[in-house]
Amino acid sequence: MTRRFEAVIFDMDGVLVDSEPVHFESTVRLLKGQFGVGFTEEDNREFLGSTDRHMFEVLHVRHRLPVSIDELIRRRKEIYLGLVRDGAPWRDGIRPLIADLSQMGYRLAVASSGLRRIIEHVLEVGAIRRHFDVVVSADDIPAPKPAPDIYLEAARRLKIAPPRCVAVEDTDVGVRAAKSAGMYAIAFPTKTTAGMDFGVADLVAEDAAVLRNALLDHNR
Repeated sequence: MTRRFEAVIFDMDGVLVDSEPVHFESTVRLLKGQFGVGFTEEDNREFLGSTDRHMFEVLHVRHRLPVSIDELIRRRKEIYLGLVRDGAPWRDGIRPLIADLSQMGYRLAVASSGLRRIIEHVLEVGAIRRHFDVVVSADDIPAPKPAPDIYLEAARRLKIAPPRCVAVEDTDVGVRAAKSAGMYAIAFPTKTTAGMDFGVADLVAEDAAVLRNALLDHNR
C-alpha cells in the first residue's frame, strides 16, 4: 500500500527540544549581563518562531546596542551552547519516535530557524543526527518563517514533493510556513506556545503519543 507521506520535517526548537526557556535565559544573560538591558518573557514572545538575526536586528535598534548584530548573535550562541553542553531538554518521547520513523523508511529532515552550528550540536548530543537525511537552517534560506522558504528547501533537498511531506511545528509562525509550502502541518505546542492560534494546522498534537499516532495513522 502506498504511503500518503514519504517524509517528516521537524522544527527543532520547541519540537525536538523544549529549548525556548534556554534561548530566553541566553538572551537575558546577554542583554542584562553585558548591556544592562532588561528582557522579559513578554518581550520574548514577540520573537517566538523567528530567527536570531531578526530578533537582534530589532533589539539592536530598539536599545541602541553598541556592538554589531553579528557579534550579538555570536555572543548569544556561545551562552546557549554553554547552557546545553551537557544535554538538551528533549521533549518526552520524541527521540524514540524519530528512531522508529527512520527505521520504517521515512525520510527525515530538520527545518529550523536556528543556526546550523547549534542545530548540529544538539542533534549530535542527542545521538539522533544519523536519522536525519537533511538539515536546513536559517543560514540556508533568504526569508525566515512564516515564509515557506525553509520548508521548500527541505523538500527540494529530500527530493520529495511538498504535499508528500508532514511538517511538525510548535509555533503559529512555523505552521503558517509549512502550510504556505503546501505541506500537511501538525502543531506540537509546548507550554510556552500552547496559547497560540493553530487554526490553520491540519492537526494539533498535545503530546508525543498523539503525534506518534497521527503520523502512523496518516501513513497506513
